[in-house]
Amino acid sequence: MPPPFKQLTAALALGAALPLGSLLHAPPAAALVYRHTAAGDQRLWCFPAAAAKPAAASPAVLWIHGGGWTGGSPETFFPMARYTAARGAASFVVEYRLVNAGGATMADSIADCQCAVRYLRGHAAELRIDPRRIAVAGESAGGHLAAATATLEDFARAGDAPGISARPDALVLYNPCMDLGRSAFARLLPGAAEASATGRRELADRYSPMAHVQPGLPPTICIHGEADTVVSPNQSREFAAKMRQAGNRCELLLLPGIPHAFLIPDYKCSEGVVVNALRVGDQFLTSLGYFSGEPTLTVSDPPAWVAKWPPAPTSSGTQQ
Repeated sequence: MPPPFKQLTAALALGAALPLGSLLHAPPAAALVYRHTAAGDQRLWCFPAAAAKPAAASPAVLWIHGGGWTGGSPETFFPMARYTAARGAASFVVEYRLVNAGGATMADSIADCQCAVRYLRGHAAELRIDPRRIAVAGESAGGHLAAATATLEDFARAGDAPGISARPDALVLYNPCMDLGRSAFARLLPGAAEASATGRRELADRYSPMAHVQPGLPPTICIHGEADTVVSPNQSREFAAKMRQAGNRCELLLLPGIPHAFLIPDYKCSEGVVVNALRVGDQFLTSLGYFSGEPTLTVSDPPAWVAKWPPAPTSSGTQQ
């Protein structure tokens, strides 16, 4: 049984203004093993909801890091989880198997992330979360994996809590790869090297959220940089259009002049770009009842790092 969460420190009190820099280095509350695999135990890093009442079920946000399915680290998204926890949601960062690590494939990455959603839903009572308010957020490859929890067939293995849905209740996707067939990452698909051209397309479709849009998918927002040369912003444009055609709620925010991987702190973009993107995701989840009030995340004074990308445009984007 998962251990009970401890209360957050006063620095993360519900409703307090939070400079992003203040969230960069504090430790998580605990790590829970959500799955046993041949590659080792897979963990969820946990961040309790601020000011949660002992008997109250809070919403939950599960964060999935990027890294091209072959790299990256859960620690990259600890600041994001600290922020959504401070906003009142029990927050988690998932550790998943990386492609080529111990022979794992993209199917294993997807299966792990789906299993993590099932774990949260199946342990909702112990974790004091609402099993009907589980949002999944991810960036780049993590955006693909987040979308995969909602759109792709269940990649469950034997013993993976049968009967518990892996589909989240909301998605927040940052520069997600939605069509693997139109990206260089198609080479990572299991069996891609041996497949014919037709077979590669069929294989890409199996793993691509774009090919699995249907009615009844959870409310979604896609936030994509228009200067992204790794995953074209057209992928988010087309995914949002297909979602709407299927009758699903899907919002799209395009960020002028912003490149790929803009959400990673102290990597490419200014702290202001990261803060803006997180606030947009916050506002979307607020519209669904996960949070209340205005976003509390702010830019540090002085900024927590020096941007390595040309200054962000003054516009915060064009919501469509």
